[in-house]
Amino acid sequence: MQDGGPAEGFPQLQAERDIAEEMANTLGRIGREFARHREAAWAALEAWQGCPPEAAERRAALERSLKAALDAAEHYRYFLIVQREAMGMRDHAEVARRFPLPEVPGRAPAPGDPASPRLAWPGAFSRGLRRKSAG
Repeated sequence: MQDGGPAEGFPQLQAERDIAEEMANTLGRIGREFARHREAAWAALEAWQGCPPEAAERRAALERSLKAALDAAEHYRYFLIVQREAMGMRDHAEVARRFPLPEVPGRAPAPGDPASPRLAWPGAFSRGLRRKSAG
């Protein structure tokens, strides 16, 4: 028997193939959206950092734009993590390592941020305790 595949002598059902295909398509779609929003967040950070402090009104507008871009990127990163979890991929810190978002001074990490020390989704606290006690 192969891991993740059908048992020997049992053909994979069409419905199983369709579900696996849809899960993969969804992961790709969410990944593309996350990449688009992540690039927008980095561009907004660059624009905000490049704005002179004397241009207070423009800087405030760029800061609002940066906040919106980061909110959208964090939102799609959460979707990506949820879809990865549904597919059995449990190392969510890998998402933060491979696809970092800009860090803005004074901005708290997003809920569910795998790079954040806090455990923000249901059951995460007890999972963290189990991992600690498992040694």
